[in-house]
Amino acid sequence: MLDTKRSLGQYSTPIQTVDYMVERLLTFLQIRRAQEQMHHVSILDPAAGDGIFVESLQRHGVHPASILAFDIDPTAVASLPPHINAECQDFLASEQGGFDAIIGNPPYKSKRESVYIQQNRSRLDVQFKDVGIQNMYSMFVVHAIRSLREGGVLCVIVQDSFLTNVYYKNFRKYVVDNCLIHEITLAPRRLFHQKNADVRTAILILEKRTGEINAARRAAHVMHLVDRLPDEQSYHCPGINRVQRIEQKYFMQMDNHTFFINVPKCIIEIFQTTGTRLGDIVAGGTGISTGNDAKFLRKCNEPDRVGRNPGQPSADAGGDTFGATTSGNGSDDDTWVPFYKNGGAGDAWFYETPYWIGRDWKTASMNNKDFLARNAEYYFREGVTCSSMGIEFSAAYLPAGCLFGVNGNFFAKSREDLFYILGFLNSLLVKYLIRAVLNRTNMVTAGYIKRLPYVEPEPTIKHRIANIAEEIVEVRRSKTAYDPVLLQQTIDQLIFDVYRIEAIDQARIEEFCANMFESL
Repeated sequence: MLDTKRSLGQYSTPIQTVDYMVERLLTFLQIRRAQEQMHHVSILDPAAGDGIFVESLQRHGVHPASILAFDIDPTAVASLPPHINAECQDFLASEQGGFDAIIGNPPYKSKRESVYIQQNRSRLDVQFKDVGIQNMYSMFVVHAIRSLREGGVLCVIVQDSFLTNVYYKNFRKYVVDNCLIHEITLAPRRLFHQKNADVRTAILILEKRTGEINAARRAAHVMHLVDRLPDEQSYHCPGINRVQRIEQKYFMQMDNHTFFINVPKCIIEIFQTTGTRLGDIVAGGTGISTGNDAKFLRKCNEPDRVGRNPGQPSADAGGDTFGATTSGNGSDDDTWVPFYKNGGAGDAWFYETPYWIGRDWKTASMNNKDFLARNAEYYFREGVTCSSMGIEFSAAYLPAGCLFGVNGNFFAKSREDLFYILGFLNSLLVKYLIRAVLNRTNMVTAGYIKRLPYVEPEPTIKHRIANIAEEIVEVRRSKTAYDPVLLQQTIDQLIFDVYRIEAIDQARIEEFCANMFESL
């Protein structure tokens, strides 16, 4: 049974979390119904699994006749206690509706991983054409909303990728257009570790309120947003510093309807009032995707196929001439050049990439359909290269004479602009904007970075930040272990000043960045 559940993306929910969700669900139901009417409610668990939500509902006084449990796995249904009203039913194919409440833990499987999605793709594409079929849980949430009566309540614990991931923007729009968001609580990070599932989750409590008649009510509704909790004991007392109460209109007004959690209002207003984005200031983006790194990349001191050592750069690689495009159109030269594909947090400001790639990218692209070359006009130019994987975001100087991968790589109009952008991207404020607001997942692509709100600094401030950034790069060229802590602090404060971030909010940003792994 365990293997089947995991193949479907289902994991049993810890009991303290289940009890908290049931208590919150019943609280919202009782607010909307007189106590004496509570025994007439209809509550569905659409992916019952081991029946833990059903059992908790009954312990909290819900009559068994008011509860219905679905599960697609007949083995799971057969193993449920006989007093549970259970059906072997594919919830996403069910047409039953009018429920007062739906509660549960839907399966988490992306469309690339889910056999169910692959087998039912044509039906699901039609059924969820307005929101997409990115993940099993997002389809469960949408179908659950459709299956509620008007005013019904949904309480689910789901993977938290829906908060910021661009692929869920239509899902988020559907939620804000059809529901009152009562609560989003970021569950403890290690909640499912005992189930061998490394997944970050959130508890989502919604009330179905559809149509234009409820538009003003949805916009004015005050949401209860709770930041990442340390443990299950914190559900009822999360601490005032973790809780934010804010109108739902702010979700509606964010780019891509991004769902932020416990973000200072001054940061939200920066996004909503700053008309310029970094993408308006810089050029570039993703570069080469080889489709087969083992075939096309070499590491330093690893001989290539003709015996040449790629650790020895060609004469014109690695220069600093701004705007230089050495052999930028590709050539028949079979020498190797440095390839920047994804630095880490420790590679901020400057690092020497261990990867090398053949200079003649054009031939490789023409002869290999999976070798994709984007933004070729910026190849071999001096720029800024960004990390894309991992918890902490960083940016580094990209020397001229190099090629770059599918991480974010950006190019400026002048050398001063380039080093200012480098300093800006390595500031605490930008780390916070990217990881707390724009993207809480572990992959930051060029598109997210381009959405950063951009405020042009005073010329003297810009010049100072650019000079500091260039100084850090020059020192790190010769001293790779150099930690520019004091210069970093200077840049951080200057960027805070450019964006007019007050001291109390600076402290919150600094705390988040210092504990980023636990905060996300």
